[in-house]
Amino acid sequence: MKNKFAALIVEDDPVAEAELTLYLGRTNMFEKPTVFTSVMESYSYLVGQTVDILFLDLELRDFSGLELLRLIESPPPVIITSSHVELAIDCFEFDVADFLSKPYSYTRLLRGIHRAIQKQPSTHISGEDASLKKHIFLQTGRASERFELNDILYIEAYGIYVKVITKSGVSVVNQIMSSIEKDLPPTSFLRVHRSFLINLEHLNRIESNDLWVGSYQIPIGLSHKDKVRQTLKNNGILD
Repeated sequence: MKNKFAALIVEDDPVAEAELTLYLGRTNMFEKPTVFTSVMESYSYLVGQTVDILFLDLELRDFSGLELLRLIESPPPVIITSSHVELAIDCFEFDVADFLSKPYSYTRLLRGIHRAIQKQPSTHISGEDASLKKHIFLQTGRASERFELNDILYIEAYGIYVKVITKSGVSVVNQIMSSIEKDLPPTSFLRVHRSFLINLEHLNRIESNDLWVGSYQIPIGLSHKDKVRQTLKNNGILD
């Protein structure tokens, strides 16, 4: 992805900061993070800079990390990193995205990042308005990219990302499947599997366990079979 997230790490333990920076680099989702070790340095930075995700320790050189959240009027999505589990309840009063208890694994961090991405601003519209839509904007890194609905063949869950397969290629976006599904017209797009959402406009072959969208074979999830069949009937695709 060309566009990446801007992260701010507020951490006064150099070992913990180095490990978090290493983990963020492994995701390939972030620019080189900005790092501060105190609340006041971080506050001064946030006043004039835009940050996509804030990674915040609680015990800092000057104040508690919670003081930073009290100072910021509209903070970005926050992931708390702390060994003080007893403070987790206080943190969630600030609507933080996640609380990571030190030491945490790379996989656990990914879950936290996913939750923070879900807190990124997004706009949902009603199903009635969705049926009139011709395009959709999806997050690719820090940018929003326009996709023409008629060009989308199908959408596939891809780890903490989602792949959008279009007539011209594949794009990786930073939104979860359910979030995207809400913004798509239900008359044209159908969830056929936990990991697959297809555009019915490009459906050209129906088998007992699979659907063919363009030249792609898409499995029908066992728990989705009845809904898929009923939807195809309702749309006049099946008798």
